[in-house]
Amino acid sequence: MHRFTYHEPSSSMQAVKMLSEFEDAKVLAGGTDLLVGMRKGASLPKHIINIKTAPELSGINAGPDGIAIGAATTMYETEKYLHHLPEYHVLCQAIHHVASCQIRNRATVAGNLCNASPAADTASALLAMGASVKVLGVNGERIIPIDKLFVRPRQTTLAQDELITAVLLPTMKGMNGIFLRKSRRPSVDLATVNVAVVTDNKTVRIALGAVAPTVVRATEAEELLNREGLNQTTAVVAAKLAQRSASPISDLRGTKEYRLELVQVLTERALLALAGGEA
Repeated sequence: MHRFTYHEPSSSMQAVKMLSEFEDAKVLAGGTDLLVGMRKGASLPKHIINIKTAPELSGINAGPDGIAIGAATTMYETEKYLHHLPEYHVLCQAIHHVASCQIRNRATVAGNLCNASPAADTASALLAMGASVKVLGVNGERIIPIDKLFVRPRQTTLAQDELITAVLLPTMKGMNGIFLRKSRRPSVDLATVNVAVVTDNKTVRIALGAVAPTVVRATEAEELLNREGLNQTTAVVAAKLAQRSASPISDLRGTKEYRLELVQVLTERALLALAGGEA
C-alpha cells in the first residue's frame, strides 16, 4: 500500500477543514470500499481522514421530523435500531443484503451512499423512502435529497470540502415497504437488479437500482398506481411500466435484457406483496 498521512479530527468541522486544506484526501468511515481500492491501487489518496473520531458523527437520533443516522454509524447498528420499527423495514431489508455481517459491522450507510454506486442496496431503499442527507462544508450546512445526491457512478454532488454528517429518514408513520434484489449469488454479491417499494396505501414510490447510471424512480409506474390505486391488476401493469424507467447495460452480472426482465418480475412481486398486505 502507498504512503499516506492519517488524520483523526476531533469534530466534524475539523474534518471539513482538513478536506478543504488537503486536495487529495479521502474520508474513512468504515473503510470497506476505500481500503480495498487502496490495496488495488485504484485509489491513492495522500491524506486519510478518519471521521469515527468525531463523536457527533456516531449514533442515531429520533425526533418529530424523523430519524438521523450519524455518518459514522455502522450498518449493523442502524439495522438493529430500525428492526423494531416496522415502517422502516424496507431499509432494514436493504441493509441486510449488503455484503456479509462482518462488513456490515464496519460499513456505514453514509459511506454506501458516497460511493454513488447504482447497485447500492441502501440507495434504492432511501430513494423510495424520500430520505435526504445532511452535509457540512466550510460554507455551512445544507440538506440534499437522495435524488439530488448522485451524478453518475462514483460521483456525487458533494463538493471537495463537504462531508455527509447524517442520513435523514423522514417520518414514516403509516408507511409500509419492501426491498427485493437478485444477484448471481444469494449473498456477498452486488445486485444484478434491486427494487424498493414504499406505500401508505394512497401513494406508491418505486426505486430501481443497478439499471441506470444512478438509482432511479419508476415514475410512470408510480403515476399509474397513484391514479388508479394499488391492487393485483394495477400491480402487474405497473411492473411492466417500470421497465421504461430503466436503461441498463450488459456486464458480467447480467445482460441488458435480463435486467429489464428482472425489473418487471421484482417490481411485480413487491407490489403484489404490498397489495396483499404480506410485506
